[in-house]
Amino acid sequence: MNFFLPNNLSRILTISVLCVVYAFMQALAFRSLVTFPFPQLMLDGMMNALFFTGVSFLLWKVVKYGNFETLEIYQRFINYTALGFLAITIWTGLGYISAFLVFNPKNLMEAIKMFPLKAFVAFLIYLLLVQFFRVRLAEREASPQPVDEDTEEDLLKPGDIGTEEIQPLERIVIRSGQKINMIQVSEIVYFRAEGDYVRIFTDSDKFLKEETMKYFQLHLPDKQFVRVHRSYLVNTVKILRIELYEKQNQLLTLSNGDKIKISASGYKRLRERLGL
Repeated sequence: MNFFLPNNLSRILTISVLCVVYAFMQALAFRSLVTFPFPQLMLDGMMNALFFTGVSFLLWKVVKYGNFETLEIYQRFINYTALGFLAITIWTGLGYISAFLVFNPKNLMEAIKMFPLKAFVAFLIYLLLVQFFRVRLAEREASPQPVDEDTEEDLLKPGDIGTEEIQPLERIVIRSGQKINMIQVSEIVYFRAEGDYVRIFTDSDKFLKEETMKYFQLHLPDKQFVRVHRSYLVNTVKILRIELYEKQNQLLTLSNGDKIKISASGYKRLRERLGL
């Protein structure tokens, strides 16, 4: 999901409505505290809402790829506190610019008086956004992902690519904060591509590694790991069940309880590997 990156009219409309509501509520809150006309307060609120939308998009990317959930509680607290301070500081700085543009420079000191309350509201919104992002990421990881048809290039075996003899990996090293995790390949359930990263799932945990799926496809035991989808590389030992899902699609149930859809070409490759 690309939150705050609308790809259809309904999402654009939703964000626009939220910005207008925020601007209206802010104008109502400050109408009795300052002498500025209500339309000016509305315009300032709209600009603040748009700025916070942009900051929220960056925040979503950081939470999505930051892998904070694998850290200790105190490390998560420090990271989220620093992230909140940075987000609110950027938003406040942009708000100062908007105040200079919207209000009369002679009355800028009166506009600055609104900043403490604005910063407090931004802090509350930040807390809500972080919780919302965490819930969305958890929902996405728990639900089957849509299937896109793969090309043969997406599902190549190491032998198909024509590489020299490669030493298979026995374990994967992942640095997480001040920790260094050593994951045995035999413990891995599956890999999932996430942009420039790969998320690694075991029976009891998950990790984020800055690496490509093609690298793991080349360096893992070819007889054990199968590229069932351009976004998934599965340990065949960890497959509990294969079942039909929505007409011609197949659904894998894995040992950690996750369910993932596989493409038609990925299912063909899996059947060949399992001798079905």
